[in-house]
Order: sequence, then structure tokens, then C-alpha cells
Amino acid sequence: MTQRRLDADEGSGLVSSLAGVTAFLAFVLLAVHVIVGLYAASVVQDAAAEAARRVAGAASTDLPASAAEAEVALRHSLGGAGRRASVTWSLGDDSVRVTVRVQRPGLLRMLGAEEIVRSASVRREILR
Repeated sequence: MTQRRLDADEGSGLVSSLAGVTAFLAFVLLAVHVIVGLYAASVVQDAAAEAARRVAGAASTDLPASAAEAEVALRHSLGGAGRRASVTWSLGDDSVRVTVRVQRPGLLRMLGAEEIVRSASVRREILR
């Protein structure tokens, strides 16, 4: 009876199958978090560029109201992360620069990437 049980293949692949499935799921989870992080960085970059374009193209760019309105739109386009975002403006004579800092979503914060920092600079077009 003992010899018959040792010669059988029943249950021999259980541990290796569990290890394979676990490794596969770990790689899928890592890939999803990297994709979410890249998507979040892309959204922040686009929101910053749009806000800078909005301020640079406004007729009254020296007024703080145009930057404030663009910042409200920027925070709205970032959704829930926009409430905690740090936005810094630099309004020059010939250019507008905005820097946005947002906390990175997902598990990537544990790997050292704590925040997304994106800047956008746009030249002002002045009619002469």
C-alpha cells in the first residue's frame, strides 16, 4: 500500500501550481499599479498644461483672478486628488509657469515614489 501511494502522481503539482499562480498574480498587481501611476502622472501633466495655456491666453493675465480661475479648473480636472494638490504659479512678462504636486495613488508610494511633480510653461502671445 505504501509503495503504490509513493508511485502515484496525484497532488504532485499542487505546490508548484500555487507558486506559479501567486507569482503571476503578483506581476499582474505590479503591472496594474505601474499603469495607474503612469496614468495619474499623465493626467497631472495635462491638467497643468491646460491651466498654463488658459492663463497665458487670457486677455487679463496680470490679474490674479485668471490664475485663480485656472487653478479651480485644474483642481476640478484632477478630481479627488485636486483637493490635496499643491499648485504654484509663476506669472512672468512673457511666460506663465505652473507646478503641480499630487500624492501618487496606489502601492507605488511604498516603493519610494511618494508624489507626482509636474510643471508646464507656456509663452504669452502679445499683439503689437
